[in-house]
Amino acid sequence: MTRAEKALSPSRQLVRGSAWMVAARWATRLIGLVSTVILARLLAPEDFGIVAIALIAVGLLETVGYAGVDLALMRPGANSREHFDTAWTIQIIQGLLIAALLVLVAPWVGQLFSEPRTVGVVQVIALRPLISGFENIGVVAFRKELDFAKDFRFTVYTKLANFAIVVGSAFYLENYWALTIGMTSGSVIAVILSYLMHPYRPRLSLVHVREMWGFSQWLIISRVGSFLNRKTDEVVVGRLLGTSVMGGYHVANELATMPSSELVMPLRRALFPTLSKVAGARDEFEKLFCLSLAAIAALCFSVGFGLMAVAPEFVPLVLGDKWLGAVDAMRWLALYGAFSSLILTLEMPLWVMGRTRLSAAQTWLELALLVPVAFLAAHLKGMEGVAMARVAVSIAVLPVMLHFVSSSCMIRIGRLYGALWRPCLAGLAMYGILAVLAPLVDAPVALLLLLKVLAGVVIFASVLVVLWLVSGRQAGIEEQALRTIVSLVGRRFRG
Repeated sequence: MTRAEKALSPSRQLVRGSAWMVAARWATRLIGLVSTVILARLLAPEDFGIVAIALIAVGLLETVGYAGVDLALMRPGANSREHFDTAWTIQIIQGLLIAALLVLVAPWVGQLFSEPRTVGVVQVIALRPLISGFENIGVVAFRKELDFAKDFRFTVYTKLANFAIVVGSAFYLENYWALTIGMTSGSVIAVILSYLMHPYRPRLSLVHVREMWGFSQWLIISRVGSFLNRKTDEVVVGRLLGTSVMGGYHVANELATMPSSELVMPLRRALFPTLSKVAGARDEFEKLFCLSLAAIAALCFSVGFGLMAVAPEFVPLVLGDKWLGAVDAMRWLALYGAFSSLILTLEMPLWVMGRTRLSAAQTWLELALLVPVAFLAAHLKGMEGVAMARVAVSIAVLPVMLHFVSSSCMIRIGRLYGALWRPCLAGLAMYGILAVLAPLVDAPVALLLLLKVLAGVVIFASVLVVLWLVSGRQAGIEEQALRTIVSLVGRRFRG
């Protein structure tokens, strides 16, 4: 980084880093969205269902084997070559073990879901963790040093190259093997680019393995629970309702949660190293996190309630009529995406403060609630019922996570709830108004979708500002947005 960049305040560094991370995430997800739309036109729901089943086993083992070496390296004091070499060695061992286990469990996955085609798919995708283990650990320094521009380029270049491969494979093969090839080719591209873009050349070492394990053990438990939370609904749908229905649910889930998660995940990547730098200053830590939480809540609730409102137009227009059965599930999953993204954001202060065991407790509590509720909902209302169960459980768990953050990170509980209630009410009002007005408009699907989006933006922003004024202009994202607008307008007039 330049001297000027190092002189930036933590909040400025967070804004700049978040901008790069959001740009990277949305660039890759835009590529992914285009890819999904093309593939949805070329392939059948059954093809997506086969790969979705395989990814349950792949994702679980990758999550179990994830040692969190990237986050361990970003913590204060992990700066030596030995730290980076140890992380790289752990990464390789992790990849080898996961690949071997995937080959072994592949037949069992096929038997569990009565889908023999998944066996070969799992065994081919087993190459992914094996290859990824050799990725240059030096690229972690992009985030550690807050050099998010380089991290952006690395991410986008990888996604673009893989996009060309998977779409080309789909045109040629026209079946689920195109998706399978895309799962593996991305790892090859990432490994090659990691050595081209960073000069670091790692060596085998286990000098700091005990230190890294001390940080990672609860993180692994947390991530396993988080993964099982994300996939339990798909397991229930696939087990009880069949491969084709699971394919529809999987695509609906991907598209419904994409906007919220793809806003939050890059912000998390920037938030962790930035919060780590101010962890010793309680007031600054609280202010920085609550402001970030308020901004993320505004994004999540506007997108979640908004997508819930436009799902009936979005699905047939973007995916085609053969996906209409997924509309109702997509509406509820969009709302789930908003609440689950907030829970993911609340993990960050816990991780920074070393309270990863509380994050683990939350994920396993959520899983314990979800399993029986999802099975009951599937029997009562099918695919839509499972999606509704997701929303109900995430809403129930959110207050628990808020309590953990308040008690363990010395952040006042009132400030946490203060960051959430206005965006939530604004989103609910937006959805209600659109639900009442939409039936009154007689327009083609594409035009109705556009009108809903434009009206939703105006309604959400207006209600949010009104609630802010009524509540006494409390410090939050509204105040920051107003200052930014005034500054931009003033600069324009002065220019």
